[in-house]
Amino acid sequence: METTFDFTTTDNKYFYNMNSTNILLIKRINHSVAVLYFMDEMNNKIDIPDNIVIYTYDYQTNKKIILNAIRQAYLLCWTDDYIVEFDKIELIKINNQRKWNIIS
Repeated sequence: METTFDFTTTDNKYFYNMNSTNILLIKRINHSVAVLYFMDEMNNKIDIPDNIVIYTYDYQTNKKIILNAIRQAYLLCWTDDYIVEFDKIELIKINNQRKWNIIS
């Protein structure tokens, strides 16, 4: 399923139900940054589930860059694409969509 995450919408959130007890949440922080973290079925923030890997690729070398969590969350920038894997299975792919309008 494809959906859009809009950095210009103030309280924008995206939920992905991993299973009956774990929910992945992406929440807008500002016009350029979002935070990805995990919740339980009662909407309580939880530790990152085992075997979660979030990565992007270096644009110049095309090497995989695995993200490190900060306080049980991941900061995501609109300029990069991301892949979220659980047990080596791709859960979601996040593709940047922000665009420039140049007027001369």
